[in-house]
Amino acid sequence: MSALILIAFIVLAIWIQRVNPLVLTDDGRAQLESVFTSSRLKPWDLIGTIAYAVYGFLTAKRLQYGLWGAFILTLLPAVGGGVVRDLLIGGERLPLFIFNDPSYLIAILAVLFVGVSVRPKWPSKLLIVADSIGLATFAVIGTRVALLAELPWYWWPISAALTCTGGGILMDVITAHEPKVFTGEPYEEIAYGGGFLLTILWFLQNQFFGRDALVLMPILVAWLSMFSLRLLVVRKGWRSWRLTNDS
Repeated sequence: MSALILIAFIVLAIWIQRVNPLVLTDDGRAQLESVFTSSRLKPWDLIGTIAYAVYGFLTAKRLQYGLWGAFILTLLPAVGGGVVRDLLIGGERLPLFIFNDPSYLIAILAVLFVGVSVRPKWPSKLLIVADSIGLATFAVIGTRVALLAELPWYWWPISAALTCTGGGILMDVITAHEPKVFTGEPYEEIAYGGGFLLTILWFLQNQFFGRDALVLMPILVAWLSMFSLRLLVVRKGWRSWRLTNDS
């Protein structure tokens, strides 16, 4: 079902672009860029980084990896998706953000230090909660980055999905696990759908409201939608359509 929804989103995006292309006004784009480049959204980046770093560390702990392995698994989901995204976008996204801003590496090392030295008693459900927080947050960040890079709007949801899944896929490959996004568990569909929702809400906000304060409202709506849906998918055990070997 989720695969069909994802296909429907893509078809809808293509149809909208052909029939009535969505274009941000110069004032609207400048307004969004002024909000996105301000320090107000910096905590979003660190929240997503820490959440995915915790997810990676708990995976390393479950697999009983050594210190270097724990560092790599803490690092990859936290920044891997953003690195892959920025390498594809290029331009002003290079050099990579992790080289220009040490706060990401500091956050990752802090998670590793707390996990190894303090050894807190991680709640059993923390892995899923951290993963859900990371997904919702990185989808918002990916959509924002695509906008700032001046990509066509229909690439914004794709950037959201890539930012969420890129690091996790790399981690799964390194640990010799089949990536969960390939096995029918709705994940990138949630990120794409959330990015698409955020895109539409931003265009509506730009068309009818045009106030800086309201730019953050679509972010909150999309974030809560993705976070809640991810938890619901895990709880209900939902799976999307998969290919079969039937002839």
